[in-house]
Amino acid sequence: MVLVAVLALAVLGGLAVLPARTWWSQREDMNLARAQLAAIEAEVAELRHQMELLESDSEIERLAKADYGLVYPAEETYIIVDE
Repeated sequence: MVLVAVLALAVLGGLAVLPARTWWSQREDMNLARAQLAAIEAEVAELRHQMELLESDSEIERLAKADYGLVYPAEETYIIVDE
């Protein structure tokens, strides 16, 4: 009788461990997903800020001059070479 009770407790204990382990694993997965979501939301916020900047004429002009060397027809471009 004692052996049956011990075995029953062992089985019940084993059945309690599996859901607890699954719950802990899911909790870790949720924390990882939350961290990834926060990083993605930060990236989206930065990209939205860049989009707002690119909608302004002054930023487009600045990028055209800095990245592509473009100027207005009345302007001249000089390139200084440091030797």
